[in-house]
Amino acid sequence: MKNPFEGEHERIPTKNEVMEVMSRIAENATFVRELSDNQGLYLLEVKIDGKEPGETIEYQYMRKGRFGKNQSSDTSVSATYYQDEIPISGEMIVVYNPETNQWKDLR
Repeated sequence: MKNPFEGEHERIPTKNEVMEVMSRIAENATFVRELSDNQGLYLLEVKIDGKEPGETIEYQYMRKGRFGKNQSSDTSVSATYYQDEIPISGEMIVVYNPETNQWKDLR
């Protein structure tokens, strides 16, 4: 069944393309979770230590679509900032444009 949030023939980034983007954003990251379906990778979470003691940053790649309880209107990577394991803020980092196959940096 077609996912109603995904475009008809939108190109989906490959796992290698997502890994390349993540490695540029989050060097020396620890992998937290990776989920795929029959179309490929739809969720990837990595975590790095922040600059301050007790600070961590979690980066989450999410493919456009609805996946169980999770849904996203864009294929993107977002960041959630934690202090002593409590989320304190978050932001969208990059968004994928399926027409150009390019990632737009929003920082």
